[in-house]
Amino acid sequence: MMEENIQSTGMNWKTKLMLFGAAAGALVGAGAAYLYVRSVESEQGGAALAPRRVKPVAAVSIGLSVLSLVRQIAGLGLED
Repeated sequence: MMEENIQSTGMNWKTKLMLFGAAAGALVGAGAAYLYVRSVESEQGGAALAPRRVKPVAAVSIGLSVLSLVRQIAGLGLED
């Protein structure tokens, strides 16, 4: 009986944390897309006719930065 209560409580905080992470990720992604569109609009004189190509070097750099951030977040749960 006690073990069932611990498991249901454990899933509760995990679920809340997963939902918070998903919402935060969606907000950060939407913000990044907004900033990208704004930069394209300012480059094209106020009207975004077509997105500019992203150079592969820039995409790889951003990907590595995201992986580094995820690794740092994963390390938050580890004790020193």
